[in-house]
Amino acid sequence: MKNLKLLQRITTGFSLVTMNLILAFMGLEAVSLGFYYSQENQLFYTIKNTTSKVREDLEKTGTRLDISLDSESILERIHPFFGYVVKGGNFSQQQWGIRVNNYGFVSQYNYPLLKTNKNQFIIGVFGGSVANSFAVNIHVNKSRGNEEFIKNLKTIPELVNKEIIILSFASGGYKQPQQLLILNYFLSLGQEFDMVINIDGFNEVALSHQNNQAQIELSLPSIQHILPLTKLASDDLSVMKTIVQISEQKQNLVTAINKLESCKLALCHSVRSLQVKGLMEGYQKEIINYDEKIARNSSNMNQSDSLIYLSRMPAMLKDEVAFEKIAENWYESSLIMSQILANKNILYFHFIQPNQYYPTARVFVPEEKDFIIEGHPYSIGVRKGYPALLSRVNSLWEANVNIFNGVNIFDEEKEIVYRDACCHYNPTGDRILEKYVVNAIKSVMENRDKNQNNTISFKIEN
Repeated sequence: MKNLKLLQRITTGFSLVTMNLILAFMGLEAVSLGFYYSQENQLFYTIKNTTSKVREDLEKTGTRLDISLDSESILERIHPFFGYVVKGGNFSQQQWGIRVNNYGFVSQYNYPLLKTNKNQFIIGVFGGSVANSFAVNIHVNKSRGNEEFIKNLKTIPELVNKEIIILSFASGGYKQPQQLLILNYFLSLGQEFDMVINIDGFNEVALSHQNNQAQIELSLPSIQHILPLTKLASDDLSVMKTIVQISEQKQNLVTAINKLESCKLALCHSVRSLQVKGLMEGYQKEIINYDEKIARNSSNMNQSDSLIYLSRMPAMLKDEVAFEKIAENWYESSLIMSQILANKNILYFHFIQPNQYYPTARVFVPEEKDFIIEGHPYSIGVRKGYPALLSRVNSLWEANVNIFNGVNIFDEEKEIVYRDACCHYNPTGDRILEKYVVNAIKSVMENRDKNQNNTISFKIEN
């Protein structure tokens, strides 16, 4: 009898525990569903595309998620004129319209692309990874609202019925004079443009500052991109060892992303998302450490042992001297781009991108502070370099360059706009940048039309 009562109590206790676990699970699932809906504005169970935004964002910024423990882990390849380009075949996500074309740029089209009818309006986008993301997002990721850019461009009377084509000539780490050199090269090949958009500023100061620390000529391509390639060309095994370590970090990230994308429950998705976020932050820190190591080791590089010639400086320049030289090169490069395009009746628009390390009136939300790392190797270049760039904006305006200072465009936004500790924006930030760019273009084109009409009226009256 006692055994029966004991068994009943055990059964009852087990039932209560089981029921509580089920209720707890249902509660957590409900909370996870609510959180997912607040973030994505849709129910988790209605998802049709299980591809995570993390994977998509990494692909768009040039980070492959396939794993390799050799030189294939480096995404770039040396280019005789541009410094470097993305290695062909890096992208397999054709459903997003993402691929590396015949010249190493992310584009649906091979270059040069010539018009097939007079109604086409070709816009070339130049700059670094932010510019590349801007160009790629415009025509591949409609879920994030980037289709509004072309739609808003078509509110300009001159573009109402145009077939607008966006071409990316940007790539991660590009800085002046790479934009200028790439523009001239493709113009010499007959590439047609109706408009050129140059989005830059960050790479010029952040990456050129690293060049200075390594005593590599400031105007040369970023050492964090070009130096690993030169060391591989010289069979430097120390670089290979570092790449293997980063690849191991990437393997952990890939595994977590795969598990995230296979989640069938909202609770699973929430837990895996937190795991991916932590691994992503760790991966980014490994990249930062790698960049710092490259900068330190480059000062010991023996030029005679390398197959690639990089012009060295006899000594590291003082910051005030270096940033003045960087700003002057940036100024002259943009001015020349504008003048060359003006001679061909091609519109040129230059935008200085915002960055979290340049202080403005923006108040960062708590979650966003994870994307601001104290002592980040880019922070010194941005804080000291941006003022040097901004001091030349008025001179560019006086030289008839359509340049716009976008460092404050996030100041009024209350939501998160950044998505990493470097410089890249989330969908909210992307939309703000797109809106700023299209409004600037609209104002210039409409004022140009008014001035032309006034000139015509003046001639008629006289």
